[in-house]
Amino acid sequence: MMTPEHIEYWHNPVLPEIELSRAKLTQFEFQKHIHLDYHVGVVSHGCQQYCHKGNTYLLTPGSISTLNPDETHNGQSRNAEGYEAHVLSIPAHYVKQVSDELNQGELFFNSPLIDTPRLQFAFLQLHQMLTSTQQFSSLEIETSMMAFTTELFSKHSELQPVKQNITTGLSHQQICQIRELFHDDLSHTFQLETLAVKFNLSKFQFLRAFKKTVGMTPHAYLKRVRLEHAKKAIINGGALSDIANQVGFFDQSHLNKAFKHAYLITPAHFQRRVL
Repeated sequence: MMTPEHIEYWHNPVLPEIELSRAKLTQFEFQKHIHLDYHVGVVSHGCQQYCHKGNTYLLTPGSISTLNPDETHNGQSRNAEGYEAHVLSIPAHYVKQVSDELNQGELFFNSPLIDTPRLQFAFLQLHQMLTSTQQFSSLEIETSMMAFTTELFSKHSELQPVKQNITTGLSHQQICQIRELFHDDLSHTFQLETLAVKFNLSKFQFLRAFKKTVGMTPHAYLKRVRLEHAKKAIINGGALSDIANQVGFFDQSHLNKAFKHAYLITPAHFQRRVL
C-alpha cells in the first residue's frame, strides 16, 4: 500500500538545474498552475487525471506527460488507490541547447500526452539514475540526459506555434508584455487597474481576457511565478526571509504557506533536500 500525500525532490550535482521529484498521492489535488520550465512526467502506479487546454487526460503506466512552460494544468488521482508520479523539470536554456543540436528554432511539445512505453521506460531509468545514491560518472549522466531529451524533442515537438488572438482574450504580444512585467520585478505590488490601463481595458475586461487566454487569474499566475522563482533562489542558497522579500511575498510566513500548498513541502524542508 502506498504512503499517501508525499513528494520528494532532488537535484543531481552533475545537472544542478534539472529538478526531479517523485510524488505518492491519493487525495491531494494540484490546483491550476504553470511552470517556468518544461515538465516531463510518468506514472509508475495508478492513474493521474489532469486538464490541459480544456481537455482531460489520463496519465497511466506506459505514457508520458509533456508540458511546455506557461501551460496551465492541474492534477489529481483518478481513483481512491492514488498514484505514483516521477517528474523531470528541464530549464528552457537546456532545451535551447537541444534545439541548436537539431538545427531548429524554439522547441515546444506538440502533445500533452505521449503513448510510448519504450520511451517511458527510458525516462524511468534516467530518473532513477539521477536520484540514486549510487555513483555514476558525469559523462554517463550527461550522455543519458542528452540522449533522452534529444529523442523526446526530435520525435514529439514542433517549432514555436503561431499565436493567435482569442476572441475577448489578450494577444500573444500583450501576454508577453505582462509576463515581462511580472518577471522583471517580482517584489513589485501590482494593481489590477494599473495592468488594465496598459491595454485600455477596464479591470473587469482585463481580468476576463487574461483568464480566458492564460487559464488562470493574474494573481494566481503571478503567485505561481513567484513560487517558481523562490524554488530556484532556495537552490542557490540564502536566508528564506530574504528570498520571501525578493520574490514578492509579505514575509517568510506567507511564503511558507504558499510553498507548502503548492509543493506539499515547506521551504525549509525543500532547502535541506537540495543543499
